Amino acid sequence: MNILVTGSNGFIGKHVCLSLERNGFHILPFDRDNTDQELKDYIKQADFIIHLAGINRPLTIEEFYDGNSNFTKKVVDLVKLSGKQIPIIMSSSIQASLDNDYGKSKKMGEDYLLSSGLPVYIYRLKNVFGKWCRPNYNSAVSTFCYNIAHELPIEIRDENYVVHFNYIDDIVSTFLSCVKGDIKPSKDILYV
Repeated sequence: MNILVTGSNGFIGKHVCLSLERNGFHILPFDRDNTDQELKDYIKQADFIIHLAGINRPLTIEEFYDGNSNFTKKVVDLVKLSGKQIPIIMSSSIQASLDNDYGKSKKMGEDYLLSSGLPVYIYRLKNVFGKWCRPNYNSAVSTFCYNIAHELPIEIRDENYVVHFNYIDDIVSTFLSCVKGDIKPSKDILYV
C-alpha cells in the first residue's frame, strides 16, 4: 500500500513514517522542499493519505492560512481531480475550537475536508510529546524538561488549569489502526 505523508519531516511525520516503514508500507514522503508536481504525482500513486503538514509558528498571519487551510484544500482538490476516493487522516489541533488565527486556519481545513465527500479521519491533537520534540517550539513537556535540566525558570500561568497530553506513540498507533482499517472513517472530530 502506498501512503502519502505530508509533513513527513516534522515531529509527528518522522514517527509516522518510521512506523509505516516497519509495518511494510511504501511511503510517499512530502514536505516543504517538494514541488506541487510531486504532490500531484504522489496523489496519483497514493492509496491512503496522512496529512500532517501545517504551520504553527509563522512569520505572518497569512502563513497560517496558506499552510493550514489552503494547503489542505489543495490536497483535497487534487484527490478529487484524481477521481480516487483516497482516505485521508488529518492532524488538526485542539486550537481549532478557539478564536485565534492558528485555530481558525485549522478549522477551515477541517471543514473543507469534511465537506469533500472523501473518507476522512480528523484528529484534534492535544499537546503532543515524545522523542524528537523541540523545546520552546512544539512541546511544553520538552520545554519544561529542557529548562529544568539547564536550571532555567519554568512558567506556569494557571496552576489549576488541567492540561491533557498525547504521547507520540499513541498517536502513531491510532493512525496505523486507521490505515489498517481497524478504525473506520468518521464525520465526527476524533481524539486520541
